[in-house]
Amino acid sequence: MRLDEKIALLERERRQQEKEEKLLAEQKENARKEPVKKLTLEEAMEGIRTGEFRLESGELFEFETRTFTDSQIPVVTFRNFFEASQEEAEGVIYVSHTNEVSQILSWPKEPIKPVSMKQWANLLVNGMAANRLHAKIVKTEELDFVDYICFDVPSGKDRLYNIIFRLKGTGQQFTGNYNCRKQDEDTYGVFLEAMVITLNNLFSAK
Repeated sequence: MRLDEKIALLERERRQQEKEEKLLAEQKENARKEPVKKLTLEEAMEGIRTGEFRLESGELFEFETRTFTDSQIPVVTFRNFFEASQEEAEGVIYVSHTNEVSQILSWPKEPIKPVSMKQWANLLVNGMAANRLHAKIVKTEELDFVDYICFDVPSGKDRLYNIIFRLKGTGQQFTGNYNCRKQDEDTYGVFLEAMVITLNNLFSAK
């Protein structure tokens, strides 16, 4: 092959490579601009109903319902998920260190004076402020059988997304505190909120 032919061939290869690189860059840019489909509460609740849900990323979540206290209160938890747990007479703690998710349930023997949702939210914010933490409430809900508050608060590494709830009308005090990283609010956070709503719906169905 003559020198001029080699040069022409190399030039064609260079232009082809540049074209492919440009196309790849455009595809990456378009993928970045495309809105990410967010998990909805309805989808999460349907997954809880069927026992599992697979995200578009392929990640599979499984769920199970466990009963607590003499009143057999049905609570949805993640299945095959937690690495650590601690069960006591007045509560239980489930923790996933890998995913930085926890579900804490409490049913203390000593009754707590009931307060309104507004008072409860104020107690939460003021209690955090006393510890020099700024709690940002993002949502409050009063359902038929469950009240809950969604809020985030700073932690050592990042902000934590929390859901605290209280069960009402059962004759037995029962509360919960679920949390995950703020950056996982659209996945774990949605599942955790769906679990609280499902608890309310299970009592509604009784």
